[in-house]
Order: sequence, then structure tokens, then C-alpha cells
Amino acid sequence: MRARAFTLIELLVVVAVIALLTGILLPSVNRARRLAKITKAHAELRGITVAMEMYRQVNDDRIPPTRFSCSSRSAYDLPEELGPYLPSGREDGLDVVKMPDPFVPDQTYRYRAVGPAIMNESTVLEDAATLWIPDGFGADQVETGRYHNDPKTSPVLYAVWSMGPVPDSPLFDIPGRLPLPGRYWLRAGSNAGVIVHYQDAGREIHMSP
Repeated sequence: MRARAFTLIELLVVVAVIALLTGILLPSVNRARRLAKITKAHAELRGITVAMEMYRQVNDDRIPPTRFSCSSRSAYDLPEELGPYLPSGREDGLDVVKMPDPFVPDQTYRYRAVGPAIMNESTVLEDAATLWIPDGFGADQVETGRYHNDPKTSPVLYAVWSMGPVPDSPLFDIPGRLPLPGRYWLRAGSNAGVIVHYQDAGREIHMSP
């Protein structure tokens, strides 16, 4: 007996059903992947804050400087001083922490602290590293604020962050103010925003939603 072949109509119905199921399931898969990256970012940022405390304990309570570079290194790279406590190595002749942002795989998580900065791997600038902090930060922050560069008076000592699902979002209208204004944070229901962990002046670690 000859096996019955599919008719063209039956084949089209099968294709249509597969397309329909794909359309239903794909958004769920994408949401799961996004949530997995967010969870990974929070976990790794927490690991970086732990490494910061380990560094602090053996360096007279100091934290690493912020780095800027005209060419050899991206601004706000994770500090190479954390190399003994985090995955690290060398790239382009530089010591680097190898912890790529899951949303921007070609760069590390970002780091900014108030106080000293290192420019172009050689020049140390005292009080050159700043954080823009909204007025009322930690309570009822508002749109106004200012840059802080003195660890003795700043409400926040340092911050580490991921650029989040849409790194080039127009939400980040003033990139120099990242990452502390709450309007830049990734929140439930939003498409873009940074994922940030930071330490306040009282040495407490906090994180965005």
C-alpha cells in the first residue's frame, strides 16, 4: 500500500501552525534571556563590591582610583587593582579585569568613584574623579544635583554598573551623570536603564531595582 502524501493545503496548515507557535513563544524566550542577563549583572556587580571591600582591607581603607584614557583604555573601566580578586589578565599591554557587561560584551562593567583619578595610565589627578548625585539622594531625590569629588562629603563613595538592555538609549541624555540619578535606572516595565550597585558614605551597599 502506498503511503499517503501531504497535500499542499495540509503542508501550509502545518507551516502556519509552526509560525503561530513561534510568534507566541519567541517573546517569552526573549524575556527569559533578558531576565537572565539582568540576574547575572546583579550577581557579578555584587561580586565586584565584595572585591572592593577585600581590596580596602589590605590598602589602608582606600578604594581604587577612577581611570580615564584618550585612547588605550575605555573611560570608567573596572580598576585593574581588583585583579587579585576578580577574573583578570592582559589586553593590549594593559592589566585588565575581565568581567564583560552581559549587555555590552566588548566592554567591562563601569566604575566611578569620588577622589583620585588616573589619566592615560600615568598621570594621577587628586580629586578629579566625580559622581553626579541628585539632591536628596537616598530619600526624595529631585532633578537638581551636583558633581561630588570629595570622599569626606560625598553621599556616595563609588558605583559600579551595567549599561543595561539598551546601552545607547536616549534615556541617558547626559552620559556624564551616569549612573546615580534614579531616572536612569532599569525598572520593572522599562526597556532601558542602567543596573547599578553603589556604596554610600556610611559604607552600606545599595542597588537599583
